[in-house]
Amino acid sequence: MRSILAIALLAAVTGTAGAVAPAPTEEAAVPMTVRTVGLVQGSDVVLLETANGKTLLPIWIGSLEAQAIDRRLHKQKFPRPLTHDLLETILTTLNAQVERVEVDELRENTFFGKLTLRDAKGVRFRIDARPSDLISLALGAGVPIQVAAQVVQQAGIDASAMRPSP
Repeated sequence: MRSILAIALLAAVTGTAGAVAPAPTEEAAVPMTVRTVGLVQGSDVVLLETANGKTLLPIWIGSLEAQAIDRRLHKQKFPRPLTHDLLETILTTLNAQVERVEVDELRENTFFGKLTLRDAKGVRFRIDARPSDLISLALGAGVPIQVAAQVVQQAGIDASAMRPSP
Protein backbone atom coordinates (compact mmCIF):
# COMPACT_ATOMS: atom_id res chain seq x y z
CA MET A 1 0.00 0.00 0.00
CA ARG A 2 2.86 2.41 0.74
CA SER A 3 4.14 1.95 -2.83
CA ILE A 4 0.74 3.00 -4.20
CA LEU A 5 0.86 6.05 -1.97
CA ALA A 6 4.37 6.91 -3.08
CA ILE A 7 3.54 6.51 -6.78
CA ALA A 8 0.32 8.50 -6.49
CA LEU A 9 1.77 11.34 -4.54
CA LEU A 10 5.04 11.60 -6.42
CA ALA A 11 3.03 11.86 -9.60
CA ALA A 12 0.90 14.57 -8.03
CA VAL A 13 3.88 16.49 -6.70
CA THR A 14 5.79 16.30 -9.95
CA GLY A 15 2.74 17.14 -12.03
CA THR A 16 2.61 13.82 -13.90
CA ALA A 17 -0.66 12.68 -12.36
CA GLY A 18 -2.84 13.99 -15.15
CA ALA A 19 -5.86 16.17 -14.66
CA VAL A 20 -7.12 17.05 -11.23
CA ALA A 21 -10.26 15.14 -10.35
CA PRO A 22 -13.38 16.85 -11.61
CA ALA A 23 -15.32 18.94 -9.12
CA PRO A 24 -18.36 17.29 -7.62
CA THR A 25 -21.60 18.62 -9.04
CA GLU A 26 -22.95 19.51 -5.60
CA GLU A 27 -21.52 22.22 -3.39
CA ALA A 28 -22.04 19.90 -0.43
CA ALA A 29 -19.22 18.17 1.36
CA VAL A 30 -17.73 14.99 -0.09
CA PRO A 31 -17.53 12.05 2.35
CA MET A 32 -14.06 10.49 2.38
CA THR A 33 -12.24 7.76 4.28
CA VAL A 34 -8.59 7.07 5.05
CA ARG A 35 -7.00 4.92 2.39
CA THR A 36 -3.52 4.81 3.92
CA VAL A 37 -0.82 6.68 5.78
CA GLY A 38 2.76 6.72 4.55
CA LEU A 39 5.93 8.55 3.67
CA VAL A 40 6.46 10.48 0.46
CA GLN A 41 9.89 11.98 -0.11
CA GLY A 42 10.53 11.80 3.63
CA SER A 43 7.27 13.52 4.64
CA ASP A 44 4.25 11.92 6.28
CA VAL A 45 1.01 11.93 4.30
CA VAL A 46 -2.49 10.68 4.95
CA LEU A 47 -4.33 9.73 1.78
CA LEU A 48 -8.11 10.13 1.78
CA GLU A 49 -10.39 8.66 -0.87
CA THR A 50 -13.96 9.02 -1.99
CA ALA A 51 -16.39 6.13 -1.52
CA ASN A 52 -16.10 5.17 -5.19
CA GLY A 53 -12.30 5.34 -5.02
CA LYS A 54 -12.12 7.71 -7.99
CA THR A 55 -10.66 10.71 -6.17
CA LEU A 56 -7.75 10.81 -3.74
CA LEU A 57 -6.80 13.66 -1.43
CA PRO A 58 -3.28 13.76 0.01
CA ILE A 59 -2.78 15.74 3.21
CA TRP A 60 0.75 16.22 4.51
CA ILE A 61 0.88 15.87 8.31
CA GLY A 62 3.41 15.55 11.12
CA SER A 63 5.02 12.22 11.99
CA LEU A 64 3.35 11.89 15.40
CA GLU A 65 -0.03 12.62 13.85
CA ALA A 66 0.66 10.05 11.13
CA GLN A 67 1.50 7.43 13.75
CA ALA A 68 -1.69 8.20 15.69
CA ILE A 69 -3.84 7.92 12.55
CA ASP A 70 -2.10 4.73 11.43
CA ARG A 71 -2.62 3.11 14.84
CA ARG A 72 -6.29 4.01 14.85
CA LEU A 73 -6.66 2.81 11.27
CA HIS A 74 -5.26 -0.58 12.34
CA LYS A 75 -7.18 -0.56 15.66
CA GLN A 76 -4.02 -0.70 17.76
CA LYS A 77 -4.35 0.38 21.40
CA PHE A 78 -1.71 1.49 23.85
CA PRO A 79 -1.71 0.59 27.54
CA ARG A 80 -1.90 4.32 28.36
CA PRO A 81 -4.26 6.70 26.54
CA LEU A 82 -2.86 8.90 23.80
CA THR A 83 -4.18 12.42 23.25
CA HIS A 84 -7.07 11.36 20.98
CA ASP A 85 -7.99 8.57 23.39
CA LEU A 86 -8.06 11.11 26.22
CA LEU A 87 -10.31 13.44 24.24
CA GLU A 88 -12.70 10.57 23.46
CA THR A 89 -12.78 9.60 27.14
CA ILE A 90 -13.58 13.19 28.10
CA LEU A 91 -16.37 13.33 25.53
CA THR A 92 -17.82 10.03 26.76
CA THR A 93 -17.61 11.19 30.38
CA LEU A 94 -19.50 14.37 29.45
CA ASN A 95 -22.00 12.34 27.40
CA ALA A 96 -20.98 14.24 24.27
CA GLN A 97 -20.20 12.79 20.88
CA VAL A 98 -18.35 13.54 17.69
CA GLU A 99 -21.08 14.34 15.20
CA ARG A 100 -19.09 15.52 12.20
CA VAL A 101 -15.55 16.21 11.09
CA GLU A 102 -14.87 18.33 8.04
CA VAL A 103 -11.95 19.63 6.08
CA ASP A 104 -13.47 22.88 4.94
CA GLU A 105 -10.69 25.02 3.52
CA LEU A 106 -7.34 24.93 1.74
CA ARG A 107 -5.41 28.15 2.04
CA GLU A 108 -1.74 28.65 1.09
CA ASN A 109 -1.20 24.86 0.96
CA THR A 110 -2.60 24.41 4.47
CA PHE A 111 -5.80 22.47 5.16
CA PHE A 112 -8.24 23.74 7.79
CA GLY A 113 -11.10 21.91 9.44
CA LYS A 114 -13.94 21.91 11.91
CA LEU A 115 -15.15 19.47 14.53
CA THR A 116 -18.86 19.36 15.36
CA LEU A 117 -19.71 17.96 18.78
CA ARG A 118 -23.11 17.38 20.34
CA ASP A 119 -23.38 17.56 24.13
CA ALA A 120 -25.74 15.69 26.46
CA LYS A 121 -28.42 18.38 26.02
CA GLY A 122 -28.26 18.17 22.23
CA VAL A 123 -26.39 21.45 21.85
CA ARG A 124 -23.95 21.49 18.93
CA PHE A 125 -20.51 23.03 19.07
CA ARG A 126 -18.38 23.70 16.01
CA ILE A 127 -14.67 23.90 16.83
CA ASP A 128 -11.65 24.78 14.71
CA ALA A 129 -9.22 21.85 14.42
CA ARG A 130 -6.29 20.52 12.44
CA PRO A 131 -7.32 17.95 9.82
CA SER A 132 -4.89 15.38 11.26
CA ASP A 133 -6.68 15.57 14.64
CA LEU A 134 -10.05 15.45 12.91
CA ILE A 135 -9.08 12.36 10.94
CA SER A 136 -7.95 10.57 14.09
CA LEU A 137 -11.19 11.47 15.87
CA ALA A 138 -13.26 10.41 12.85
CA LEU A 139 -11.60 6.99 12.87
CA GLY A 140 -12.34 6.58 16.58
CA ALA A 141 -15.95 7.74 16.23
CA GLY A 142 -16.62 5.83 13.03
CA VAL A 143 -17.75 8.90 11.12
CA PRO A 144 -16.73 9.85 7.58
CA ILE A 145 -14.42 12.76 6.93
CA GLN A 146 -16.45 15.42 5.14
CA VAL A 147 -14.34 17.43 2.70
CA ALA A 148 -15.66 20.63 1.15
CA ALA A 149 -16.25 20.27 -2.58
CA GLN A 150 -13.96 23.21 -3.36
CA VAL A 151 -11.13 21.55 -1.38
CA VAL A 152 -11.57 18.33 -3.37
CA GLN A 153 -11.54 20.41 -6.54
CA GLN A 154 -8.37 22.27 -5.49
CA ALA A 155 -6.32 19.34 -4.19
CA GLY A 156 -8.02 16.13 -5.32
CA ILE A 157 -6.20 13.70 -7.58
CA ASP A 158 -7.86 11.52 -10.19
CA ALA A 159 -7.15 8.01 -8.86
CA SER A 160 -7.18 6.45 -12.34
CA ALA A 161 -4.11 8.50 -13.23
CA MET A 162 -2.28 6.85 -10.34
CA ARG A 163 -2.72 3.25 -11.41
CA PRO A 164 0.19 1.78 -13.33
CA SER A 165 -0.55 0.91 -16.94
CA PRO A 166 -0.60 -2.83 -17.81
